[in-house]
Amino acid sequence: MRWMLVLAAVMSLVGCDLSGRGSTPITAEVYPSPRRAAWEEEVRVGLPWRASGGLRLRLAGEEVGGLRTEPAGAGSTVVFKVPPNFWGGPQALDITDGANRATGSLTVLGESVGAGALVVLKPSVTDSAFAQQVAGAGLRVVPGSQGEPSIPLGGDAGPCAGRLAQVAQASGPPLAVGALLERLEAAAAGAVVDLDGILGIDPLTGYDTGSDLPPSPNSSPINARQAIQRNPASNFTGAGTTIAIVDTGVANLTSLNLRSGGADFTNPTTPNPNLDEYKDGLGHGTAAAVLAADAAYGVASAAGILPIKSCDKDGKCALSAVIRGICHAVAYAEKNTNQKLVLNLSLGSDTPSEIVYILLKDALMKRGVKGVPVVAAAGNQWAIRSSKKGVLHHFPASFGGNRGLSAHRDPARRMTPLKGLLSVGAVGLYGTAFRVSSFSNQGDYLDLVAPGERVRSLRPANLEAEFTGTSFAAPLVAGAAAVLRQASVFTPLTPEALELTLLANLTNPTPLGDAPVEARGQGLLDMSGGP
Repeated sequence: MRWMLVLAAVMSLVGCDLSGRGSTPITAEVYPSPRRAAWEEEVRVGLPWRASGGLRLRLAGEEVGGLRTEPAGAGSTVVFKVPPNFWGGPQALDITDGANRATGSLTVLGESVGAGALVVLKPSVTDSAFAQQVAGAGLRVVPGSQGEPSIPLGGDAGPCAGRLAQVAQASGPPLAVGALLERLEAAAAGAVVDLDGILGIDPLTGYDTGSDLPPSPNSSPINARQAIQRNPASNFTGAGTTIAIVDTGVANLTSLNLRSGGADFTNPTTPNPNLDEYKDGLGHGTAAAVLAADAAYGVASAAGILPIKSCDKDGKCALSAVIRGICHAVAYAEKNTNQKLVLNLSLGSDTPSEIVYILLKDALMKRGVKGVPVVAAAGNQWAIRSSKKGVLHHFPASFGGNRGLSAHRDPARRMTPLKGLLSVGAVGLYGTAFRVSSFSNQGDYLDLVAPGERVRSLRPANLEAEFTGTSFAAPLVAGAAAVLRQASVFTPLTPEALELTLLANLTNPTPLGDAPVEARGQGLLDMSGGP
């Protein structure tokens, strides 16, 4: 009798399948560690089944080789390296093993990331206390150019009331960027700004104005005011509003109403927000400001311009300078409540900044009618999207769509799309018809399009020139937003309400024919039916 029981037990073990094959297929949502990782960085993903030799892993549909599996309790851990030459931003993770399947998301850190991290400290946390807190994790605070451990961001409330600091590894085996961020998140708990579960921690990276583009030879020059059917007799000219241009600086042209109180975060020794040296005098921020608020070329001729210089003469924008630029605009709005602010960001990167996300979420969604509408360029990489693998993103514009949001194991710490953020693509004029420009990025985040190919504007030397890129479509929408802010002065709108009002009343999809929604958004900026 005893040998029969032993035989039955053996037969039972032989029939047991720890991999899940031969039984009910397993479907799971998984979370990589680290959740943000750079090219060639090692990533680990836990699986709720015992992996077999048939396991396959795809990142944004691309097969990833060199997998390694390790047993982990009743399941497994799969280890892989992020392939090089991948677009930054959230990329879909798909793991299959026979009938079993696990899905998730990995945020790839693009090629511009460097060693080290940025953090936004809570106002109540002292520099010395923070330094001691992270020292226990083998990390150190990196002093600024003037030897300061942190830099106040200048705001009265929200994340911009905090201080910006840089952190690097102090000891131990060298950490990859994603692993450094994971360690810092654990070590800095309670010390960094936390908005709806999103922490103010980022890798060192940079943005780009991305406007060194040749236009199509078949396109024609565009007078933007005529193209968007701006009524020259309108009484609504953006009076009482200010458009903050975070860019390469804005020249002091007589046709612009420059506000005092601008800032330069690119040159601490001799700051000058009115010096725009982009591309040997071609200018970038100046042209954007003219399209937003010049009487001859722009939309809101009575709006003021707040010049904030966060990008250098090559169009490179350090993330720290962009963060400080956004907070400078927010602080200006807090101190000048009689000037309704609109923030224009004609810059971007494929690597998402979670600090920028929380700054914009606070400005857009946490201040009610005192919030700041934000207009962002959609980016100019669409024609070269196949040069890298994965899904193309452009931040901060992509924060307006679901595909641009990083996932987190804790549901309370998952990003939500930013409401009140207007993401703008570009169109060119081909004969008598407008067409979405071949370079203009597309995606679920795109709200509308505006002229952005061979658009006439002014250089810093007050000379007319043609400009190409979504950088020059965005300020036209910023000008339209300023007009709406003036028109709604007696019934103030939240940034989200302003976004909905603009898209419902100042867009027209008809001129763009059969262009898909992800290429044109709600349509071409059209002010013929507006104030």
